[in-house]
Amino acid sequence: MSGNPKILITGGFGNLGSWLCEYYNQKGYDITILSNRVREIGDTNYTVVQADISNRTELTTKLSGSFDYCIHTASYNEHFHDDYAEKALLINSLGTRNLIEIIKHSGIKRFIYFSTFHVYGNCSSYINELNPPSPMNDYATTHLFAEYYLKQFCNTTEFPGVICRLTNSYGAPKAVDNGKWYLVLNDLVKSAYEKGVIEILSNGKASRDFVWMGDVCQVTEKLLSKNAGCEIFNISSGQNYKVKELANIVRKVYEKRYQNEIDISVNQNDLNEYQDVIVDNAKLLNHIEHKFSNKLEDEIVNIFSLLENRGG
Repeated sequence: MSGNPKILITGGFGNLGSWLCEYYNQKGYDITILSNRVREIGDTNYTVVQADISNRTELTTKLSGSFDYCIHTASYNEHFHDDYAEKALLINSLGTRNLIEIIKHSGIKRFIYFSTFHVYGNCSSYINELNPPSPMNDYATTHLFAEYYLKQFCNTTEFPGVICRLTNSYGAPKAVDNGKWYLVLNDLVKSAYEKGVIEILSNGKASRDFVWMGDVCQVTEKLLSKNAGCEIFNISSGQNYKVKELANIVRKVYEKRYQNEIDISVNQNDLNEYQDVIVDNAKLLNHIEHKFSNKLEDEIVNIFSLLENRGG
């Protein structure tokens, strides 16, 4: 058996999970992926456990052994599905409870739960961890329920959990079939590549914090090494862009790469005025030392390359 640290990464074939698996593989960790789907993983030495976290019996049967760490990214956010509300509650909330219940005696030193900054809702233009939750949709509500389950176990069994409320993470998908092409940067690049126009579904005025997934991976490793109790941390970069500004960066990369001009179209019927929101990361940076990067142009190039190379 390997003497390397053992880490369980749930949702390891997902958008963020695949970045985490690659990162921790390069760091020499012994990785187990928990996923409800299986993907070809090449020459890597991952152990894959295929199970539905909302099915406690199946999870108990299949998930055995001990782990030093767990990073829990598995969630369901396909809000466009008809049965979304029910599945989100079962997977995001109850699934998190099932996972904690099963691994709480497995030697876990640290458990990182990836929640979302959407639990804050539209409560303020400035958000820190003291803002009261005010979720506006099922995705946010079910993640907040999961946070409460984690806090429940932290309070009653001293389970070593940490909650990370992530803003808008970006980075080229590790596979073209990752299913997250609706995420804003992926969508803008895909629109440019496939349609020859950058289509924005809104008026482009919404401002968001964008954090590179490489930074997210580094932050998780630093959090694993420090005891924080059952604390909540915002993971944000402090770098805000309006969607139209992001589209302009995509246009710049596109025109340089393909030597061809491209237009940006916005939804003229969207008359909303969007509030600029700052998601404060001071609490995180008081706990760990980290400097956030800006890899937007690099990742746009990588997304174009992925689209060019798909299928062959």
